[in-house]
Amino acid sequence: MRNNDKSVHHGHRKRLKKKFADLGGGAFDDHELLELLLFYSIPRSNTNEIAHRLMERFGSINRMAEASSDELKLVDGIGDNSVALLRLVLMLAKRYANEERREVKRLNSIEAIVDYANFHTMGAVRELVYAVYMDENLNVIDTNLIASGTVNEVRPMVRTVLELCILKRSTAVLIFHNHPNGGVEPSHDDILFTKLIERELKMIGSDLVEHIIVDGKDYFAVKNHIKNTNWCQSH
Repeated sequence: MRNNDKSVHHGHRKRLKKKFADLGGGAFDDHELLELLLFYSIPRSNTNEIAHRLMERFGSINRMAEASSDELKLVDGIGDNSVALLRLVLMLAKRYANEERREVKRLNSIEAIVDYANFHTMGAVRELVYAVYMDENLNVIDTNLIASGTVNEVRPMVRTVLELCILKRSTAVLIFHNHPNGGVEPSHDDILFTKLIERELKMIGSDLVEHIIVDGKDYFAVKNHIKNTNWCQSH
């Protein structure tokens, strides 16, 4: 890069930082915020072009946030430092949102449930299964990750949910998990797990509110599906 190019490039970064300081993030498009963020992991390259490539590949900040490290590295100009920075910012944002939501923990609508499930699985690159323990008014007592990765063992998950339900004196339990590769159609094990956990919870005086599958933009209510299709374990 010639000296005058360096000066122009440095001047652009300085102007963009000043714009952010003066006007805040609301004055920026998504790609401009990414461009600015990447200043701190890419000291010399044109981060505007890299930010555009990120948006072109993933289409949105949400889809980029859900991408794995390897997927991010497929974008020309994104290395280990940028991957670490992007994922760190995502985690901080997630924790901030979690703090904001602690005041509102009543999951008494399907919209609230789906939003809560998407929040907890945001950015995950493998399957995560959560149990939410609630009181009779559907106020959240606690939320626990009960399984991760490829989930095939149904009965150990049921046992974990029951033990925690008794410990937390919960009268209602919500189950949710994500499909990180997209699609929300339940597997045979998903349906079997739902039937089994609903039956076992009733035996200890608790109710299964629902078992929700999410993928960031869609959802599937497994318990409701079973009820409406008269699915049985012999299938």
